[in-house]
Amino acid sequence: MRLITNIVNKLRNLIEKKDEVEEPSGGFLSYRIRQKALSLMKNDGKLLDIGAGEGLLLKAFGSAATKWIYCIDLEKGRLEQAAKRCSDTKRSLFIVGDGRHLPFKNDIFDEVTLLNLFMNIPDRRVVASLLKDALRVCKNQGKIIFDYRNILNPWIVTLYKTVRFHDPDIKLPLRAFTRSEMKGVLRSVGIRKGVVHHPIPSWWRVNPPVYLVEVKKGIEGKQL
Repeated sequence: MRLITNIVNKLRNLIEKKDEVEEPSGGFLSYRIRQKALSLMKNDGKLLDIGAGEGLLLKAFGSAATKWIYCIDLEKGRLEQAAKRCSDTKRSLFIVGDGRHLPFKNDIFDEVTLLNLFMNIPDRRVVASLLKDALRVCKNQGKIIFDYRNILNPWIVTLYKTVRFHDPDIKLPLRAFTRSEMKGVLRSVGIRKGVVHHPIPSWWRVNPPVYLVEVKKGIEGKQL
């Protein structure tokens, strides 16, 4: 098993961003999730990042960001790490809190993100609760952007089965969904239209490792 760990660590050093290798929210897929999410957002307005962690999404905006970014996480230590990493970012606020009970009024954010989060939440009822409150605080015609690992992808299946050997710091069990399961979660919170599934990586069209989901609140878009 030490051999598996060594091989995976070598691969991570080769393909991951050098400043993210040791980060819980870093990784090959996590980086591509953030980059795709960024491409779906406006340059201005207000963003709420639920499960902000070490601030990797905030950092990706850079010091020249013209939008206000609110970062919320359950772990104070992670937010302190984010604030330190993004000390040159002026339009940001850091809040310790639960994404299921957001301390905000209705309809105030242009975008709400929940990135690299649901893989750590085994209970789909908690996932539904997070999406429900994200929908509440998102403006009409705003966006909710989140991702989930695809349990039908062989890479994800292999990674999950061997994770205790190559990354023992990860909390188990990890969670993955089928697309059908996620449709059920979305329907449970009243989301039936205005949904687009983006494959990650973009070239992996059939059963990709990850889907990045873009929900357009109040817009009649593509069917689930």
